[in-house]
Amino acid sequence: MHDHHHHEHSHHHGQNEGELSATQKLSRLLQHWIRHNDDHAANYNDWAAKAEGLGLRTTADHLRAAAELTHAVSREFEAAASAIDPK
Repeated sequence: MHDHHHHEHSHHHGQNEGELSATQKLSRLLQHWIRHNDDHAANYNDWAAKAEGLGLRTTADHLRAAAELTHAVSREFEAAASAIDPK
């Protein structure tokens, strides 16, 4: 069973999508991807704990590694976003 949320929510925040520049769209996408990855990483860690409880230590280790890799991708997205809009 694949427990995944669907993307039927709006990405519009007071400005029409057609009015956004490509840079603004990219910036918003990066922020969305960061949140999305963080949600996935949390799910992987939850399932790692469940796997551990089932005695599936190696599976749990792989799920935790996947969560860490997902966080690493988010850090790359954060760096990309910072390069667009340095603070």
